[in-house]
Amino acid sequence: MRIYKFDEIDSTNKFLREKEDVIEGDLAIAKVQTLGRGRRGNKWVSTEGAALFSFVLKHDIEIPEEEYMKLPLLIGYSLLYTLKKIENLDYKFKWTNDLYLDEKKISGILVEKIRDNYIIGIGLNINNLNLEEAKSIAISLREKTSKTYDLEKVIATVVEDFYNNFQEFKKGKWKEILEKINKVNYLYGKRINIVTFDKEESGIAGDILEDGMLEVFIGDEIKKYNIGSIHISKK
Repeated sequence: MRIYKFDEIDSTNKFLREKEDVIEGDLAIAKVQTLGRGRRGNKWVSTEGAALFSFVLKHDIEIPEEEYMKLPLLIGYSLLYTLKKIENLDYKFKWTNDLYLDEKKISGILVEKIRDNYIIGIGLNINNLNLEEAKSIAISLREKTSKTYDLEKVIATVVEDFYNNFQEFKKGKWKEILEKINKVNYLYGKRINIVTFDKEESGIAGDILEDGMLEVFIGDEIKKYNIGSIHISKK
């Protein structure tokens, strides 16, 4: 593993994405990101005290391409697994790529494929108390527990746990993993608005399915989504 540390950088994902000699296990860590972003281009507020990092997973030719659609879910599951070891709190997983605590976002995930590598970017609110404009919708572990944490130790544990859980995934343990994910499915039973490329629909969120898609009950119909921006309905 090669580790790259930055006091400030535009984006750890961008750094690894543009690096010519990137290899599996490469890890980029930043104290501050100026252009941190989430899925679908959403901004991720990257204040000092957060764990801001990206690492590389090599595409395994023995795994069918479609199986990698489950990768954000597997990362979310693994991240939640790690957080539970650090502080045993009631974390929830929001399909497809966020973790929540006390109805507020504590982590976001961004996965990008570059050539035969997946760049996995994670923003995890740990020691940061200044959440800026996201204060009403985000939370940090320190805000919850009043403790401070060793960020590098947290990051190392997250990465190690992910690679271990990825091996379990390769061994065919997806059903067991998915069952655990659905037990902490933040959206389950909530009325949501889901926005795709061509339309917006409203319905009740159900389970995350075996193929990684989210089932949504819309009227008398059950629809499945593999992508979309989710908003909790206030009605």
